[in-house]
Amino acid sequence: MSLSPYFGSNYLGLNTGATAFIGADPIIDPSGYTYYVQYYKTVFGASGAFNPVSESNPFPVTITTGLTATISGFSGTITVEGDPSGTAVPVSGSVAVTGITASPIPVYTPPGCRVEVTGGRFLNKLTDNVSVFGPAGSTWLYANIVNASGVAIGTTANPMQVSFSGVTITANIGAVIGVTNDSPGNGLRIQGMTGGRNVDVTVGNTVGINDVALLASMAGISNQLGTLNAQILSIAGSVPSSIKSGRASPNTFATQMDVTGFTCSYGISLKAAATNTNLVYFAGNTGVSASTSYGLDPGEEIFVKVNNTNVIYIVTGSGTQTLFYNAS
Repeated sequence: MSLSPYFGSNYLGLNTGATAFIGADPIIDPSGYTYYVQYYKTVFGASGAFNPVSESNPFPVTITTGLTATISGFSGTITVEGDPSGTAVPVSGSVAVTGITASPIPVYTPPGCRVEVTGGRFLNKLTDNVSVFGPAGSTWLYANIVNASGVAIGTTANPMQVSFSGVTITANIGAVIGVTNDSPGNGLRIQGMTGGRNVDVTVGNTVGINDVALLASMAGISNQLGTLNAQILSIAGSVPSSIKSGRASPNTFATQMDVTGFTCSYGISLKAAATNTNLVYFAGNTGVSASTSYGLDPGEEIFVKVNNTNVIYIVTGSGTQTLFYNAS
């Protein structure tokens, strides 16, 4: 059926050549007069063109001065965008976003943007919960851990310290573990806490030292100890196989202490009797005298390094005194 429009002074006539029905809605004004308002099918577009409005081609709406509206009964995705320059769309008042447990409501931002949630709502641990998902709905998140000053921790320069309590840790440690110096030229050190005591270290089995200066120093000490040991043995000599003990009774005339003699390995111990009434003087030659030789007080003892007992001569300051000797 084709319709030919005919415009009158106040009405639109359609010359159809047949019977046609036009939908209208009766409207009664306050004076009681009835009008019929026709139902229209909406189109949009520039002059000379039109686009029929349908479910797949919705009627475009531009809001320039603000809008107060309630959106309800929708299923699917509702997109709210700013102008092409990227200006954000402000939302004020109480906003409630509710999802379901099986399918939470995702919140996305363009690259470089972020989502901030503020307000006076405090979550209750018994009734409320927040789910945060990472990229593409993953259950892991990017995280940058910082300290109270905002400095990143968990890095080589600023490692993160963790304190555990009441946990069980299973660690797999390699059979070979390397320990290196903290910087070139700085030796490996083991020390206690600042202000604390030293760390006791016990070394077992075989320890290798790879330090040229330390090895050279240890070798020098070993050589010096060997030389010192040889000198001690040289000074000590061999252990004597016999000793000779005796008693002399010197007077004011110089006499030889032991005429028969005895070859000594170490020397002779001389002791003046405690009952003596004057000093006993001795020397290694016949020129012994009370004025120039070494004297032993009553009870005094001395060791003399000599090779034979017959080289000792003795004399007293007065009277006859007693001198004991022990040669080895």
